[in-house]
Amino acid sequence: SRPCPSPCSPRQLRLCSAAMKVFEVAFVFGFCVAAAIGEQAPTSLETSSPLGKVLELMDSLAAKVTKEGEVEAKAYKEYFEWCDDTSKNGEFAIKTAAAQKEK
Repeated sequence: SRPCPSPCSPRQLRLCSAAMKVFEVAFVFGFCVAAAIGEQAPTSLETSSPLGKVLELMDSLAAKVTKEGEVEAKAYKEYFEWCDDTSKNGEFAIKTAAAQKEK
């Protein structure tokens, strides 16, 4: 059977890869800054500071990216299963037609 084409173009894959690398660097940077100042989680006082706001935004971005990744993974799985089913149905139709032609 033939492998299914990727639902993303090569350009889209490069952009996603670049975005994830930027996110990883920003996340690590934010974690290091939080560790350097010795704080575990932002309190109401910390969220009013610029650094607290950055950490809050990074946490919300991480949650958003994780959720979008789960949605995309589910959609890709469904697409892959559809490709697999379509491929198997096509192979079966060809075998059936060939068998009927031989009769």
